[in-house]
Amino acid sequence: MVTNDSPLPLAGVMVVDLSSNIAAPFGAAILADLGAEVVHIEPPTGDDSRRMSPTKGDASAFFYVVNRNKTFVTLDLRLQKDQEALFEMLGEADVLVSNLRPHKLASLGLDAPTLAATFPGLITAFLNAYGSHPDELDQAGYDGVIQARTGIIGVTGATEPARAGVSILDMGSGMWLAIGVLSALYQKSMTGLGSSISTSLFETGVNWSAYHLLAHQFTGIASTRAGTGHPAFAPYGLFPTRNGQVMIGVGGDAVFTRLVNSIGLPELVSDPRFADNSSRVLHQAELTEILSDAFTHYSSSELITVLRNADVPSDLLALPEDLLDDPAAQGQLTKIVVNGNNSMMPSLPLRINGEYPPIKSPS
Repeated sequence: MVTNDSPLPLAGVMVVDLSSNIAAPFGAAILADLGAEVVHIEPPTGDDSRRMSPTKGDASAFFYVVNRNKTFVTLDLRLQKDQEALFEMLGEADVLVSNLRPHKLASLGLDAPTLAATFPGLITAFLNAYGSHPDELDQAGYDGVIQARTGIIGVTGATEPARAGVSILDMGSGMWLAIGVLSALYQKSMTGLGSSISTSLFETGVNWSAYHLLAHQFTGIASTRAGTGHPAFAPYGLFPTRNGQVMIGVGGDAVFTRLVNSIGLPELVSDPRFADNSSRVLHQAELTEILSDAFTHYSSSELITVLRNADVPSDLLALPEDLLDDPAAQGQLTKIVVNGNNSMMPSLPLRINGEYPPIKSPS
């Protein structure tokens, strides 16, 4: 059970969360987990993420993930009185988080310059789909769409392009937004003034693609899909065993030496095709064939034992729900009550003085 009786780092910080769906609400949830008082503003119809599949009661799995530790207020910003209520809240807030499109923010008087003039201590944290390029400033976009645009889908999968199995741009851009807010809060502690933080799914995708961009410029070779492998290392990926598959990662020559010695193939170290990492990447098809044949003499658990005893990074292939029974995950999982039923939700992957930030309410 996650417990923490000491004040959290953002205790006393007030955040108005005028956002919906996944990315920006996740950024606000990080702030809430770290102790900020986060008020999530919903329209009368409710946040769209309430209706993402699967649902339980009046909300979805995604809604609970990105709106934990928040309180909720319903406002219809088409009404003057509700706009006034929002501005009253902003007068007491330290941070405004929003993923409204820029034209909508401006029409409501919520753009950064207008708010800075009225509330000089307010930090504005805005997240949109495509960033600041004028041609796409107000363009709609979702995680998978922008994974495609930024090349992530193009390098994911084996024979066919594939969307990454988790919403990496939604969650990643929410993380960048939270990091930006933390830096702005630190700056405010010294100057007393707020600042404007902006990020987007597109900019996050560009950043996540940094390795592939540089690798192409170094070599002139088009990026390709590597399945569970890695374009920079070999051997790396899922390998067959007698009764399943094991994921192996070899990130250097010393690890490769330990790997082949542990399975009785020390001669591979002196094979010129595999003498160093660059050579192994060039000849990884041959290396994969040799190792796959050797690994099929082991069960998955036997191979993991052999490789870990040799300090070779390796692990079993699992599904996310297997984490519910994984001993290593138990400390990070917090029991919450969803619509009268117990469920387990992961805390932030941060330990503060040895403890995970608590999840005091699912939503």
